Amino acid sequence: MTMSIAGVLPTAPQLLCAFQGRRFQDRVLLRSAHALAELHERRNQVRDPMMVSEIDCRRGELVDDINDWVEQELPQHRNGATLHTESLGAVVDRMARSWVEANQVIDHEGAASDNTHKHWYHLAELVDGYTDLVIDVAGGRRRLPEQ
Repeated sequence: MTMSIAGVLPTAPQLLCAFQGRRFQDRVLLRSAHALAELHERRNQVRDPMMVSEIDCRRGELVDDINDWVEQELPQHRNGATLHTESLGAVVDRMARSWVEANQVIDHEGAASDNTHKHWYHLAELVDGYTDLVIDVAGGRRRLPEQ
């Protein structure tokens, strides 16, 4: 699926491009996704607990921004829709962290490492889960939690 789901939510490949820093400027959610990936990269480099706390606070703000945007832009179906356990912002944050970790492992250990395989497999699972979630939300089969 290369188009946005329901014309609103980005596809997983669009999110991955945003994490990487490509093609994210034109969409609010993608700009936040890019910023989350940058924060996860920075978080992995700092050792100062105060800096880590500031980064985590900013991540929380971005997750809230994504959730606020989703609430405004995407109608939620209540009748018969199963409640998802995480907000979309939390899902995007988790994907950004996984993307950063997978890239760092491949840079340090190479493509043939078992650890690299484990991290990229985990990211692939998150991509599949995200895709299923946004298809279900757009189809009214699943709803996202309210803030």
